[in-house]
Amino acid sequence: KTKTGVCLLQDGNQEPFKVRLHLAKDILTIQEQDVICVSGEPFYSGERTVTIRRQTVGGFGLSIKGGAEHNIPVVISKISKEQRAELSGLLFIGDAILQINGINVRKCRHEEVVQVLRNAGEEVTLTVSFLKRAPAFLKLPLNEDCACAPSDQSSGTSSPLCDSGLHLNYHPNNTDTLSCSSWPASPGLRWEKRWCDLRLIPLLHSRFSQYLPGSDLCRQNAFQVIAVDGVCSGIIQCLSAEDCTDWLQAIASNISNLTKHNIKKINRNFPVNQQIVYMGWTEEREQDSLQDRMYTPKFLALRGSSLYKFIAPPVTTWDWTRAEKTFSVYEIMCKILK
Repeated sequence: KTKTGVCLLQDGNQEPFKVRLHLAKDILTIQEQDVICVSGEPFYSGERTVTIRRQTVGGFGLSIKGGAEHNIPVVISKISKEQRAELSGLLFIGDAILQINGINVRKCRHEEVVQVLRNAGEEVTLTVSFLKRAPAFLKLPLNEDCACAPSDQSSGTSSPLCDSGLHLNYHPNNTDTLSCSSWPASPGLRWEKRWCDLRLIPLLHSRFSQYLPGSDLCRQNAFQVIAVDGVCSGIIQCLSAEDCTDWLQAIASNISNLTKHNIKKINRNFPVNQQIVYMGWTEEREQDSLQDRMYTPKFLALRGSSLYKFIAPPVTTWDWTRAEKTFSVYEIMCKILK
């Protein structure tokens, strides 16, 4: 199965951020948004410098949010259509403003940045960097009305969590539509906002679970995938229970197909009475465990007349002699625990 969709990813203690998942038959790709140079430069430096002129109507044609008072950078939150900021082809919603005409504003408060931009003259040079993991305030709907007064009104005050429109001739009836991406006027440079690979999870022998590691506590509408080499997807949060179920079923189906194909290849090296019937991951509960971790992942393989228990999947023929535990099938009694 192949499947593509947008989810949230929580990695460590950071806030969840938007990612795109692409499921192929043998790999799960996790992508994040980034701004890259697609022509005019051989590499991507992470920072861009753009010079824009203030228009008589519309000003710079962009709005900002954020500020040091909230421990967040000042970020471009809106770009007006057909204005200087969009036509430059170098500015995008989600860009953090690092410098203004050579002035470092990384640690400036919102109002300070507004004042610097307001007094920057007819031409301003901005150094910006796209925030791959946008602050929570940028996840609000772009057209959401804000109660604070526009910062270009002399009697108004700006709020770091509301859009401060940087226009010379602000008018409340201005209905400029917003553009989430920009196209360059100059053929020399071309930048685009794209989905870029963040993590690749090979599906063969990978394991996935909705449970918190080592426990029987189930996450709601979330799961994680761990590759055989230990690379973890992080906690993938779906928008609904149905979406989560679809992803889990699709991933399980692809892993199952890969396992069956791998078993066929391995069985070519074993005689008929030692053929692999089944193998896959399970969770083993620790007996009388006094620790927080009650469950440990184990890899089971039913081969010939034996059931093997491994810490990691067997890759070579020699691995089969190093199983953590081996049971003869005729000694096994199975009991289903509800």
